[in-house]
Amino acid sequence: MDIALPFPSLPAHPNDPVPTGGRRAAPAPLHLLRRPATAEGFALDTTAPEEQHFVLSAELPYDHELFTDGPGAFHDVLFPAETMHQAAHFIAQQYFRVPVDRPEAFASSSVDVLDLTPWRRTGRAAHLAMELTLTPGDVVNGIPRGLECVARVAIDGVNCGLNRTRLVFVMPGVHRSHRARGRRESLNDTCPVPRPGADGALRPARVGRSDPRNVLVGPPLRVLDGEFLLPVDPAPEHEVFRAAADGPIPGSLFLEASRQASLLVAAELHGFEPGHAVLTHWRTSYRGLGDTDLPLTCTVSSRRPTRDSAGRPVARMRVVFSQGSRVVASASASLLQDC
Repeated sequence: MDIALPFPSLPAHPNDPVPTGGRRAAPAPLHLLRRPATAEGFALDTTAPEEQHFVLSAELPYDHELFTDGPGAFHDVLFPAETMHQAAHFIAQQYFRVPVDRPEAFASSSVDVLDLTPWRRTGRAAHLAMELTLTPGDVVNGIPRGLECVARVAIDGVNCGLNRTRLVFVMPGVHRSHRARGRRESLNDTCPVPRPGADGALRPARVGRSDPRNVLVGPPLRVLDGEFLLPVDPAPEHEVFRAAADGPIPGSLFLEASRQASLLVAAELHGFEPGHAVLTHWRTSYRGLGDTDLPLTCTVSSRRPTRDSAGRPVARMRVVFSQGSRVVASASASLLQDC
């Protein structure tokens, strides 16, 4: 089957005409195929609340306002990560019967680049394939309250990445109560924070982007003992980072903000060149639900860089996102300086 994910500017093919404005806007289908493990599952398309397998296939973006914005040396790890999440959301409702009115929340997410070579852009169209394994947890009356998704990523037939995410589905009343409690905690200790994009905004190249509209972090508010405090835009305009109606800050924003903050700090502390640095590892745990209308900051620290087997510098970063004194997510990230 084909599923429509919220990437309306994704090109169908690099030879499609470019509309006025300079970016291609024809949507490309994402093909999702279920791989039943039983005969009845194959014949009847039945789905039990147990481990299920799918394959997702798509073209990687060739000319996109976000996913190809920047130096253009590598395919954007954000695209397969967000595609996996959207597919998991679709599968949860269509195959595991999770009610549409039951809010989902991230418990944890990770992205790992296992082989850098297939991620290099060559100027030609590239094919993305993901083998998805979804395992339900805490099943009540046949409906899971949690779902773990593992995606094995291949580009042009070469296995090169591993993505994971764990989602939880909570009753609407519990969700509202949890958000209200967290919001009160944030409001008790929230100071005014300038939004990125105000006066003194960062040059996009400092965070690996070209378009100022895709910059999510601002100049440091404070630097103390090598620890940087940065403002983060909790509600940017681009649809990939846009929260659902009355929903919390989405996981895609934390991934991109982690990358941008890490690039900025790696350049300041270790002399990394953002245009030649690539995110090879990202792992985060979510400790609350962030509100898009409250100030969001991240604190970034880094250990002394090491070198990989090819002798290239690797910076390991720690990024903690907060609203007031309340931590909403904490992440570890690794940047490789591709010399």
